Amino acid sequence: MAMKSIFLFAPAETAAIGKGPVGFAISLAKAFGAQLTIFTVALDVTTPERDTDVQSVALHLRSAAQAAGLECTLITEHSHVLGVHEVVAEHARLHDISIIGSQSSGLLNERMVAEYLMFESGRPVIVVPEAYDAPYQNGALGVAWDNTSAAARALGDAITLLGPEQLHFITIVGEKPMPTDLDTHALVQVTTQRGVQADHLNAALFGRTIGSALQQEAIAAGSHMLIMGAFGHSRLRSFILGSATADILKNVQIPTLVSH
Repeated sequence: MAMKSIFLFAPAETAAIGKGPVGFAISLAKAFGAQLTIFTVALDVTTPERDTDVQSVALHLRSAAQAAGLECTLITEHSHVLGVHEVVAEHARLHDISIIGSQSSGLLNERMVAEYLMFESGRPVIVVPEAYDAPYQNGALGVAWDNTSAAARALGDAITLLGPEQLHFITIVGEKPMPTDLDTHALVQVTTQRGVQADHLNAALFGRTIGSALQQEAIAAGSHMLIMGAFGHSRLRSFILGSATADILKNVQIPTLVSH
């Protein structure tokens, strides 16, 4: 089942046409012929001088989607019974996948909402670097593999929704113990039986952070996206994240699909 419905959270202060989460969401929806829902509001309501024109931003976003030939639903308002992060998660639950950035300035920002989505939406989330300007392409994906249930969930979401041509399983050695009774041959063999070419590589940490190591190895292998499981406990503004999840959110280098 390929994806049919994509949800994009694009704060009015950071939404940029043609790059970042907006550009990636539009190219992804176009590649799959998916319906795109765009939720845009002002996140930084504590800074009056920014006074972002939400409606103007929203119309530009819809125009960009329509110019790409997409069916687009625009959401610019919500009640204040719930927090913005909770409303975003509610909408995200209705879609196959969500897309968001990781900008971190302000009392409430994209990174906080992204963290909340990972653990509360029940759906996979793609976090896209702010300056990323390459269109989506159906090629190879890098999979952060540590033989956990979260990694397996992310793998299943990626295969089901994206239908990749090839998977590069990446295991970073030296970051944490990973006891397992499975060998890499079984991992590659079963994945191949699902109709996807696959290989596996072990890479040493070499003094890098785990997030940098995973992203660097994925890029070096020719992957256009990283797939990984999320670890942590969700409480807005008091997240306790696993090291890889936290590290990648601090410095997203390539689009990263995260499942929990």
